[in-house]
This record gives sequence, structure tokens and C-alpha cells, in this order.
Amino acid sequence: MKKILLFLAVIPAMLQAQSLEELAKQRVEYQETPGIAVAWFEDGKVSYYSYGVLNIESREPVTSKSLFEIGSITKTFTCSALSYLVQKKEIDLNEKAQAYLPSTISLPEKNGKAIRIIDLATAHSGLSRMPGNFAPVNVSNPYIDYTDKELAVYLNNCELNAEPGSHYEYSNLGMGLLGYILTVKKNTTYSKLVKEIIFAPLQMKETFISGETKSKQLATGYMDKTPVAAWTWGNQSVLTGAGGIVSNTEDMIAYLKAQLATTDPILNAAFQDAHKERSDAGSPDMQIGLGWHIRNHKYVWHNGGTGGFRSFAGFDPEKKRAIVLLTNSTAGVDDLGFHWLDDSVPLKTLTKSVTLDAKVVGEYAGVYQISPTFKITITTQGSDCFLQATGQPKLSIYAEEADKFFLKVVDAKIVFGRDSDGKIEKLTLYQNGAERVGKKIQ
Repeated sequence: MKKILLFLAVIPAMLQAQSLEELAKQRVEYQETPGIAVAWFEDGKVSYYSYGVLNIESREPVTSKSLFEIGSITKTFTCSALSYLVQKKEIDLNEKAQAYLPSTISLPEKNGKAIRIIDLATAHSGLSRMPGNFAPVNVSNPYIDYTDKELAVYLNNCELNAEPGSHYEYSNLGMGLLGYILTVKKNTTYSKLVKEIIFAPLQMKETFISGETKSKQLATGYMDKTPVAAWTWGNQSVLTGAGGIVSNTEDMIAYLKAQLATTDPILNAAFQDAHKERSDAGSPDMQIGLGWHIRNHKYVWHNGGTGGFRSFAGFDPEKKRAIVLLTNSTAGVDDLGFHWLDDSVPLKTLTKSVTLDAKVVGEYAGVYQISPTFKITITTQGSDCFLQATGQPKLSIYAEEADKFFLKVVDAKIVFGRDSDGKIEKLTLYQNGAERVGKKIQ
């Protein structure tokens, strides 16, 4: 995924305790997402809540059967399949990854240290986040045409960022490579692999690799109010294990319940082993198992994001609680998932937008220069207002009041300034505690 210049920030808690259903509903009412589907397991019982729509135009409501792209939560399926094969003694976690690859691929080493299977599963491989030759033909569907040929070209010529096993660096490349290794080992496709090992035993009948189903239950993803094309992953895509699954809350809560305990002894042992802490994950409060992250040595989680979707899955092994949240927008819900698992974790503050007169909104249109190389262009359409930073996608901005706007996909505000005659002369971008002023030049 392309990084957006405006990065996410930590934001304060809501002042008043509310139910999970109320908090989820607010994400739609405050236009964070067109729809949200939630499932949770507590006190031995599964509950569901859905609100909003699958598609803004059709207005079809979200239900527990609605399908969403789960993005990087797919990594936990890849590592669950790995752990299953480890339990069956078909793969050794401490074996060099090279041992499972065809002769056409030669993995790099650093200071004489080779990448092991466990290094790929714990994001300690030394590989970069994405391959340097990742250049999709269609940026709206970026992964479908990255095949084993492109993978071989890159791996045969790249250098590692760190010695394998020494440093945590989240890597779609590393996890995609691990998924590819499993398919080579079992002489199958990624789709068939996870279906046989996980989907079928857990009766996850509505979970697929994105692009395999044309179900009417598929949600449309959105960036702000703009629909985003689905990311599809065919059998030729070699990075499917990093983010290619679509699912619904019914199947996903079954998956999380099984992570807590399941009757299949081999699968149960595989899941439990995948949750064991293997290393730190970049900060004192975060650890990593096989694919799964562990927060404060307590609860296990992963999130996901694709072009128009965000997801969260987490569970507390000790308290036997689990939650999954799926949305069809790029506004994340991690805070809500973490807060449900531990109410000391703050929720982000939601701001309700107001509608300004189109004539007032039209005054904001123009180009604002922040620096010689960075400009913000404001465009308008009726009462709608949009921001586009240099080299970045166009994003909606929402009025809090006249001259004061906020973004939804990131935690940032824009305040317009007027001269003594009341004309707009500048804007100020507030983000991450910093203020950046841009003079209107057009």
C-alpha cells in the first residue's frame, strides 16, 4: 500500500462509557465509514452487531454475512497454516527458508546469517516492507500481477536491511514469501492450502481469497466517500499470504473462538503455539508470536487495511474473550478493538461535521504553499471540500465550523485564515502537535 503523507496519531479518549453497539454505530453516524460489522465472544456467547451500508448508492444494509477485505489479518492465517505444518513435522521453524525454495530463487544473507522460517513468521527476516521492484500495472489492484518471476528477480539481487533474527521490521514481502514457501512445500495454491488446513475444519464457508467470489454480500470499499476497486489476488500472485482474504464476522468470530480453543488436537496445538511470544515487536509494550502480535503480554491481535477497508481481530487468551471489527472505509477501528479488550486504552475522539453554504465553501478553493516542494490544493464541489497534498491522493475534508475543517482518514485539522478584508489568505495544517502554515498563492 502507498503511504499517505499525513500519518495517524494517538488521540484522546471519549469522556463517557458507552456500549460496544453504540460506539460502533457512531463510526457510521460520524461518517467514519459507510458500514461496520462487529462480532464478539464473551462469557461463552457470540454476539453480532452491524450498522450502515455495503454500498452508498444501493444502500444495501451491512449484516453479519457481509464480506469485507480483511487485509493483513490474512498473515495470521498464513502463520496458523505454518504452525499446523510444524506440528505435523513437515516444516522446521529453525530451518533456513532457502531449503524450501526452488533453485530459481536464492535468498540473500547478511554477515553470514541466513533467513530462517521463524524469521519470516516473526518479521525478523531483514527483508524490506515491500519488494523494490513492486510496480503494479494497475495501482488500484496492486498485488495481482506480482508473480514468482518478479519475486525471484528481486530476491536474487536484493540486500537485507539487517541480520536475520536481529531486528523487527514489519514486512508484506516476508509474509508473502512465507505463504509462497508453504504452497511450494505442499505443491498447491494458497487458496487450497488455507481452505484445507483452516477454512474447512472450522466451517468457514464464506471466507475466500479476494477475487474468488462474486457474492452479492461483498461490500464496496471507500476512501472517504470515493468507492475503491477491490484488491483481487489470483493464483499467480505470490504475495497473497500477506493480505488476500475476504471474510465476514460470522466466519471470523469462529476463527477467533478456535484460536482460544478448538477440538481438533493438531489445529489447537498449532494455534496455541502461534500465540507464544517469540520476540519484541519494535516497542516494550508489543511482542510478536507467529504472525500474531501480543500487546503488553496480554492480548493477541492483528489489524488489516487494503485500498478501501480496515479490520481488527483480537482476543484475550486468559479471559476467553474475542472481537472482530470490519469496515468498508480507510478510517481504522483499532482503537475500538483495543478499548473493548482493555477499557484503559483510549478511544479516538469523533467529530461531527456540519454543512456549510456552497458559496462559503467555494472561498477555500486554491493552492497553498507550505514549502518550496510541498503544496496543498483545495478544491470544492457544492458544499463538499477536498484536499490534495503534493504527490498524495485527494481526500475529503469536513467542516467543524466555518473556516475550520478536519480529516477522517488521518488525525489532522485545517484552519483557514482571512485577511483584514475577510478574504482567505492562508491555511494552517495541524497534525501530530505541529503547525504548518501555507500561504494562498492561487
